[in-house]
Amino acid sequence: MKRILICSMALVLGGMVVFLAGNARSDDYSAGKTLFKKNCQFCHNLKGDDNYPSAYYMQFRPKDFTDPDSWKGLDAQKIEQVIKKGKGVMPAINLKLEDTKAIIDYMTHELKK
Repeated sequence: MKRILICSMALVLGGMVVFLAGNARSDDYSAGKTLFKKNCQFCHNLKGDDNYPSAYYMQFRPKDFTDPDSWKGLDAQKIEQVIKKGKGVMPAINLKLEDTKAIIDYMTHELKK
């Protein structure tokens, strides 16, 4: 009887951990979206948001992450390195690690198709 009670409690606690982790993950998308809009969207325009492309976008054509072709050869580690160190005309962006991860989570789950 005691073993059944302990196993039941372990299952309930395990379920709570999975539930809470899933909820925290979905919050990362909204935080990442906000951070993306603040730090990235000016250059990496998102299509369909009724914003006209900036002169910078028209001249340099940074990646449009809503285009599936822009994801070829791109992964979370590469995105993190470009954010940290910059690449080409893109400057390095000084963000906390958790903010960088939130942006990457948003990009890979909401923009990548």
